[in-house]
Amino acid sequence: MATINISLPTPMYQDAKAMLRIRGYASISELIRQALRDVLYPKITENGFTPEFEEKVLRAEKSSRKHDVTLTSAKEIKDYFTKLKVPQKSSPYIQKKNKLKRHL
Repeated sequence: MATINISLPTPMYQDAKAMLRIRGYASISELIRQALRDVLYPKITENGFTPEFEEKVLRAEKSSRKHDVTLTSAKEIKDYFTKLKVPQKSSPYIQKKNKLKRHL
């Protein structure tokens, strides 16, 4: 990351500090980075997507899914993943050995 120094007129600096409180920025640097993104990448949304892709993401998020699962505790998460059956990939050696067994 590069570091730069800039000079601001006092009223602009005060406005920037006020904007930190209003918009919730952590620092002047964060505010300036966002302002540069807005100028340099005007077609990218606040979330870093193109407007079209962000619209698809937001639409998908709103739609309900019949088979969605909501896990609300560490136990539920552990139980869910313990019950999953993950297909195991076998090495070419094991595949060859299994093929040989089938012929015997």
